Amino acid sequence: MSTTGTWDVRYDRRLSAPFLQHLAPGGLLSSLALYAKSGLFPLDLRFRKDVKSGAEHVSLYVGLTSVLDVHHTKAGKLKLKVHKTHQKNGAFGADWSTLRTPDEMAAIWPDVELYLDRIIPIAAQSHGKKEGAVQAAVAAHRSRGRVVLDREVTPSFRDTPYKKQYMEDCQRPILDALADADLGFGKVPGRLGNECDALVVDETGRLLAVEIKPLGVSSVVWVAAQAVMYARILQGWVDRDDSTPDDPRKVLTCMLAQRHVARLAPPLNVALPEILRVTPVVALQRGASPELVRRMLAVRDVLAGVDLGVEPVEIYEVNLIGEWIPLDESRLPDGRPVARRDYARESNERAIQWKLSTAILPDEARSPGAVRGWGGSFDVDYALPAAYATHNLLPEVRQPALDLFEQHGIVWHQGIDGGPTNHLRSSQVQCVNALGQMMSDPERVKKAFGHVLDIASVRDFGEIDPDESGRYLTFEFVGKHDYFGEGKGGVLTRGSQSTSVDAAFAYRTSDGRDALALVEWKFTETYPTADRAAAKKEATRRMRYEKALLQPDGPVDMEGVDLADLFHEPVYQLVRQQLLASALECDPVVRADPVSVVHVLSPDNTAYQQSFISPALRSRGATTSEVWSSLLRSPDRFVSLDPVVFLDPGLTSKEYVLRYGANDA
Repeated sequence: MSTTGTWDVRYDRRLSAPFLQHLAPGGLLSSLALYAKSGLFPLDLRFRKDVKSGAEHVSLYVGLTSVLDVHHTKAGKLKLKVHKTHQKNGAFGADWSTLRTPDEMAAIWPDVELYLDRIIPIAAQSHGKKEGAVQAAVAAHRSRGRVVLDREVTPSFRDTPYKKQYMEDCQRPILDALADADLGFGKVPGRLGNECDALVVDETGRLLAVEIKPLGVSSVVWVAAQAVMYARILQGWVDRDDSTPDDPRKVLTCMLAQRHVARLAPPLNVALPEILRVTPVVALQRGASPELVRRMLAVRDVLAGVDLGVEPVEIYEVNLIGEWIPLDESRLPDGRPVARRDYARESNERAIQWKLSTAILPDEARSPGAVRGWGGSFDVDYALPAAYATHNLLPEVRQPALDLFEQHGIVWHQGIDGGPTNHLRSSQVQCVNALGQMMSDPERVKKAFGHVLDIASVRDFGEIDPDESGRYLTFEFVGKHDYFGEGKGGVLTRGSQSTSVDAAFAYRTSDGRDALALVEWKFTETYPTADRAAAKKEATRRMRYEKALLQPDGPVDMEGVDLADLFHEPVYQLVRQQLLASALECDPVVRADPVSVVHVLSPDNTAYQQSFISPALRSRGATTSEVWSSLLRSPDRFVSLDPVVFLDPGLTSKEYVLRYGANDA
C-alpha cells in the first residue's frame, strides 16, 4: 500500500494531561477504572478523541453500549452524557448533563456511582450478551502479553471522497483474491467493514488489528478477510512519513502508557519497531461449528497466498474471561476441536520453576533475561540474564559442547557472544542437553535410539568425517559436500544458512550394514501461517532443490505435487532434510545405507501438528506428520521419536529430568 500524506488519514485517541489526571489513581474519575477492571460484568473503559476538533471523552461500556460518557473541555470542565434509555432505567439525574467544574463534578460523583450500580446489571442483560460479552472479555482482559489500546477503531480522513477511495483500495485486492479462488461455498461479500473491533500491542511490540466474532453468526466464514481489511486500513496509517507529534509510533506508545497510568493495563515496556507491520487477528468465541471453522480456515489459506501488504492472519479462540487460545492448538485442520493445551506456555512455566529452584544456577542467574522479538528486546522470566547464557547448557555437557561448536564454527541459534542462547525454551539447547553426553558414550546412543533404529553398535563418527574422530555423535551436521549449492564457494556453515540436522551419529545394523542417522529436534516449534517470503525465494529454492526433487528415485513422491507447495514450513524443512539424507546415502565417500531422519517431537506439541500446510496438500492428512508421510517414497527412511525417552536420569541426568520433566506443583 502506498504511503499516505500527513493530512490524508489520522488516528489518535490520546487524552490531554489534565483529563488523564482525573482518571489516574486518586483522581476524580478513578472509580471508572475500578469498575472497568472489576471483572464482575462485561465492562470496559475507553478513551475517545476527535482528531479534527480535539474534543475528548471517555466511555464506560457494558458490552456494546456505553452507560456513561464523560466529556472534558479545553477549559477543563466536565460534562456527563448518557443515552435516554439508560437515563430512565438507571435513574440518571436530570441536571447531571450540564457543564461542571471538577469541584462541582466531585460533589455529585457519589450519586453518579450509585447510578452506575443501578444501570450496569440492567445493561448487562440487554447489551452484555453474545458479541458484547466477547468484546468486553477481549478488551478488558488483563495480560502482560498484550494490551488492547482501543476498540471500534477507524482513522479519520481528510474528506468523504478520499475515505471512499481509500476503503475501496483496501478491500478490492482481498475480495478479488476470494472471488478468484474455488472455495466451493457461499458468496463472497460485496464489501468489507471499516471499523476494527480492537487495536492491540503485544509483548513483542507487534501491532494487531483484531476482528472479534461471537457464536451463532454465519459471517464467521469471512472473518479472516475482515481482519485483513482492518490491518490494511491501519497499515496505511502507520506507513505515514511523519516526524511530528502525530507520528503513529508516538501516538501508539503514548496510548499504551496512558492505559497504564489509568491502571487499565499492566505495564508493557516494549519499544515499537521502526517499521511497523500490522498483523490481522481473528478472535473467535470458543465453540463454533467444525464446518464454519473449516470454511474460515479455507479463506485464511487463500489470503495467505496473496501479498496484501500486511502480515498473515492469526486466528485465536477466546473464552469469556478473555484468554486467547491459538486455533491451531484447539482445532484440527478440518475444524474439529481437540483438547485444549498450550504446550509452549506449559514449557515456559516448567522452565521458570526449574530456574528458580535448581541448585546448579548462581542466584544472579535467576533474574529475568532479555530475548529478541518483533518489538526489539524484552525481559522474560523464561530466559537467563545474558551474562549467564552458557548456564543454559547443563554442567555435564557444557564444556564438551562449547568446544565442539567452537572447533567447527557451529552457529548457536540466537546465540549470545558466540555462545548459546539464554532462552530456556531453545530446541537447539534442549537437543545438546539431551544428547551431549553421547558424544563420548556410544551406549547412551544405543539406549536412546535403539527402539526406533536397528542399532547393533555405534560407530566412531570419524568414519563419516575425519574431523570428528573420537566422537560418537555430533551436532549441526551438514554432510560432506555442498550437495545443493547452498554454501558460499562450496563452504557450508554448520547451523546457519544451509540444510543441516541438529545431530547425527553413525551405526552398524544387525545385518552388518553401515548406517547413518540424522536427528532433527523439535521442542515448542509451530508454524501457523504460510511463509510470506516463499514466493520471493521460490526461484532460488527451485534452483537448489528442483533437480533432486524431480529425480525418479528421489525421496519425495512428486506425483500431483507442485514444487511451490513444498516451500512452506514445516514441510520445507522436512523436504530439505530428507533430500540431505538421500544425498548422503548416494555419496560413495560417506558409505552409509540406510541414512534415516529421526524426528524428535513431543506428542504434546499439538500445535506443530496443526502447522500450515499448503491447501493443495491439506487433503493428504489431518496432521503435519500424516501429510509428510504421504509424500515419502520410502517412509521407513523417516522415523519419529518421543523425547520422553530422555527423561531417564540414567540416559541423560537427574538435572535434565528436573528441567524438562513434568512439574509436581
